[in-house]
Amino acid sequence: MRNGKAAWVVCAVLGVGALAVAASEGAVKYRQHTMSAIGGHMQAIVDIIRGQVPHTGHLPTHANALAELAELAPALFAEGTQGGDALPAVWENAEDFEAKLGAFKEATANFKAVVDAGEDARGAFRGVGQACKGCHDSYRAE
Repeated sequence: MRNGKAAWVVCAVLGVGALAVAASEGAVKYRQHTMSAIGGHMQAIVDIIRGQVPHTGHLPTHANALAELAELAPALFAEGTQGGDALPAVWENAEDFEAKLGAFKEATANFKAVVDAGEDARGAFRGVGQACKGCHDSYRAE
């Protein structure tokens, strides 16, 4: 009976460990999908601003999406989700990384406000790009 209990405990521990690994892998993939969505909106905005597409009326949709995705970004880098394109420095320099995510949130909120006001948004969009670059330079693998 004791061996049966011990075997059950070992299986339970291994099962929980496997679930944790699967959850971590899922979190990394989710982060990658979300960051790809940000990149897609960024490229669509570039296409609109450069006049490569006639969809200027779509700019508010993309600006709103960026601002909303920026709000999600901090949750994408929870402890235990190391991997993918995120360098270990994300967790080693958590305070600086959080500040960079804050700059991204601020830049996307500003961009959205400028777009919503119907103003020329190129300068505000450069701010979003700089916020992205500031984080990617230190915290994203090539």
